[in-house]
Amino acid sequence: MDSPSVRHSKRIFELDALRALAAINLMMFHYTHFYSVKYGYSSPLGFEFPYGKYGVQLFFMLSGVVNAMTILRKRDAVVFLQSRFLRILPCYYIVLLLNLLLLGCWPLTLNPPWSWPQFLANLTVMPNLLGYACLEPVTWTLQVEVLFYLILVVLFLSGGLRRPVPTILVGLAICWAGCWLTDALDIQRTAEPWKLVINTLRQLLILYHFPLFAVGILIHELWQRDQQTPENGHALTPEVWMQRNLDVFLAIIAALVVFHATDRFGHNPGVSVGFTVLVGMSLYRRVPILRWRPFVFISSISYMLYLLHNNLGAVYIGWLNQTVGLPPWVCFALALPSIVLLATAATFTLERPLTSWLRNGLSRAARIEERRVRSPVMEGPR
Repeated sequence: MDSPSVRHSKRIFELDALRALAAINLMMFHYTHFYSVKYGYSSPLGFEFPYGKYGVQLFFMLSGVVNAMTILRKRDAVVFLQSRFLRILPCYYIVLLLNLLLLGCWPLTLNPPWSWPQFLANLTVMPNLLGYACLEPVTWTLQVEVLFYLILVVLFLSGGLRRPVPTILVGLAICWAGCWLTDALDIQRTAEPWKLVINTLRQLLILYHFPLFAVGILIHELWQRDQQTPENGHALTPEVWMQRNLDVFLAIIAALVVFHATDRFGHNPGVSVGFTVLVGMSLYRRVPILRWRPFVFISSISYMLYLLHNNLGAVYIGWLNQTVGLPPWVCFALALPSIVLLATAATFTLERPLTSWLRNGLSRAARIEERRVRSPVMEGPR
C-alpha cells in the first residue's frame, strides 16, 4: 500500500491525504449535483453526490491543524505569511486569467456576466468582502483561508497561541455573540448600508467558519502536549492523560456546539464529530490506509486540482455532453481523470517550478540585504 519512504518520513502523510479526500469530495459534488442544478445535463445523470459542504468543513479543520503547526514551528509571522502567500497567490492569479478566457469564450460559465470591477476585486483574493462574486466560485474558501491566516498571525503575535484553550474560548464566544447580533440586526435593519456593515463584519471575523479552524488548532494543542516528555520519563496512564487534556476536549466540544448553533447550511453533527476524530487520529498517524499512495499523490496536486476543477470541468463536461453528444455518465467518467491529469501537469510544470523560483529569488534578495547590512558603510571622503 504505502512505500517505505512514506512510512518512515517525518511528514504526516495522513494529513495530506485528508486534503486529497476533501478535493475528491469537491470534484464529485461539482460534477454531479452542482453541475446538474446550475447547468443541467442533457438527460439525468442517474446519481448525485450533494455533500460538497463536508469537503469544505474537513478542509477548514485540517487547515487549523496544519497552519497552527506551521506558525509555531517557524516562530516568525512574516515568514509564515510569506510562505502561505507564495504558495497560493501566483497560481491563483494565473488561474484567474485562465478564467477570463473561459468566461469570454464559453458562455456556459457566464452566469452572471463578469465585469472589470469584479475582476479587480478578485485580484485581492477577497471579492466577496468587496461585494463581488468570485470568477471561480470555489475560491470563496480562499478568502476565508486568507482571513484565517491573518487572525492566526494576530493570535501568534499577541501570545494567544501560547495559551490556546482560553484564547479559542474567547474566539468562540465572539463567534456566537457576533452571529446572534448580526442576525438580529440583519432582520431589524433592512437599509442597504446596514446590510453592508453586517456582511462585512461577518466575513472579516469569519464568524461562521472560525469554530472549524478552532477545532484544528485545539487538536494540534492536544498533539503538541503529547510531544513533551511525560513526568519521570514514563508514559501517562489513560486516566492521567485524559485529566491532563480535559480542558482541550471541553474546548473542542464547545467549538462544535458553536459551529452547529450558528450553522446555516445544515451540517450533520455526527459528521462533525467523525471529522474531528479522523483529523485527530491522522495527526497521531493512526489511520494507515491514508498513507495509500494514490491518496498521497492526489494530495500533492490538490491545490491545482482545487483551482482548476470547477469552471474548467464544467466547460469540458458541457462540451462533451452538448457538442459531442456523449451520455452524461460518460462525460462524468471522462471529466474526473482528465482534470486530474491536467492538475498533475499544472502542478509539476507550473506550480512547483514557479513557487521554487520565487522562493529562491526571495532567499537571494534576503542574503544580499543581510550582507549589505553587515558590511561597513564608508562615509565621507577617504
